[in-house]
Amino acid sequence: MGSKRGRSVIAATFIFFSMSCLNSISTTQVGTSMLDSDTFCISDQYIMQSYFTTQSSLNESEFRNFLRLQQCSENIPYEKDVPAVATLQHREVTGEGSHRHLLTTIKLLRQSHLHELVIVERLPLGVFADPFELQSLQQRRAFSDVSVFGDTDLEQPSFRSNRSVVEIHVEINGNGEISVKLPLHARYQPIGESGYSRVEFGEPDLFLCSRHVPDQEHEQRRCLVLSVGRSKTQTRSVVWEIPAGIRSHTEYVSVVTFVAAVLSAFSILVASVLSSKVESCKNTKEL
Repeated sequence: MGSKRGRSVIAATFIFFSMSCLNSISTTQVGTSMLDSDTFCISDQYIMQSYFTTQSSLNESEFRNFLRLQQCSENIPYEKDVPAVATLQHREVTGEGSHRHLLTTIKLLRQSHLHELVIVERLPLGVFADPFELQSLQQRRAFSDVSVFGDTDLEQPSFRSNRSVVEIHVEINGNGEISVKLPLHARYQPIGESGYSRVEFGEPDLFLCSRHVPDQEHEQRRCLVLSVGRSKTQTRSVVWEIPAGIRSHTEYVSVVTFVAAVLSAFSILVASVLSSKVESCKNTKEL
């Protein structure tokens, strides 16, 4: 009897543990801040604007340390019932060619007195966002505010560029579900063997912030950390395979380019000679 009872207890414990694991895997909540405090305050319009005043590039550990140091003054109101959980419902790269869109859908589980969702997209190497295009989208009210930080040189190839960061501000609607479509562009990729360069996107950093008041220069805004520092999505990796040159084709491309350049130069030379002869014939006839 004792052995049967012991086996039944072990079986029940195993079933309970398995169900708990399945439940934890099926929920894709983002609420792990990896910070000592869930709230911080900034005086600038953008979170990344405050960060890049002291840093030249984005580093994960330095960014977390930066958030820890952003203390709130005593006159900033604080509400303890602020929700700290959101779900990343959908995330994919859509479109074709070298110009795509990163589509992200986020669901806030409960409402808050903080009415602005701040999404910080840390773009991988080889991909950039056009600041002028984003400003045009902001004017059409696709975002309430948006800005690009880091490497904003659009002409640099992938191997000469650094990472850039896009900070997007979106007003929270009634049901707490927000979809953001971020236009992205591929840089010139380095030569490889497969003909494609694999670019992988991690999860965005998510914050809830109070609204920015443009007329107040030193106004502190309270922000709540929803998620910081996740490198990959829990559901699946978001990958963009960008076409790149194949190393074995380098010699053929060089030969074809050289021949085309020589033929073009020869054509220009022939055209200029013929043009001068025609002009001289016209002048002779007029005489």
